[in-house]
Amino acid sequence: MIKNSVLIVILLCVLTAGCTTTQKQYYFGDYSNTLYDFEKDKSEETLAEHKEQLEHIVSESKEKSIHVPPGIYAELGYIYLKENKPKEAIAFFKKESVLYPESKQFMDRLIQRSCNEKI
Repeated sequence: MIKNSVLIVILLCVLTAGCTTTQKQYYFGDYSNTLYDFEKDKSEETLAEHKEQLEHIVSESKEKSIHVPPGIYAELGYIYLKENKPKEAIAFFKKESVLYPESKQFMDRLIQRSCNEKI
């Protein structure tokens, strides 16, 4: 009788553990599709759509109180740099290096390059 009770309790614990909701670590939105569309057809239109998606990911991540996925700030900064908007680009590069310290060296090089020349 006690063995059956213990077995039932263990079984219930296992079953309920599988039902718990887990919060997503990152929000990627439609990133894969807009990046694919841009890589497939490199046009101003597809770049604008991808940039819009990156900005949407940043805003949704803030709204959902989750981290912006790795590389999103850097990619958005690179787009701004290509648009000859170095101040905006540098701001995004700095956000990337703060959120993901392992990218600091690379972001610092991009910031230095942003100050010296347009890519």
